Amino acid sequence: MKKLKDEWAWTEISSAKWRAAVNRRLKSVYAITINDAGIDDEFLTSHWELKQSPFEFVEWFGTKYDLDSVSSYRWG
Repeated sequence: MKKLKDEWAWTEISSAKWRAAVNRRLKSVYAITINDAGIDDEFLTSHWELKQSPFEFVEWFGTKYDLDSVSSYRWG
């Protein structure tokens, strides 16, 4: 598969790189990390094996657990 510029679509990447992309996306959207969210490696691996993109995984996770995104808050 061709790598897209946004890096959030599925590409053939290693599990470690996929996990890092999920962590970056969680931080940017929800201001939490994989550890903050309590996501274990087995759970992440199962989604990576399903070839779910990091973007899709984070969107699904946020919806499933009704997380509020950083953009939903007004600062200042």
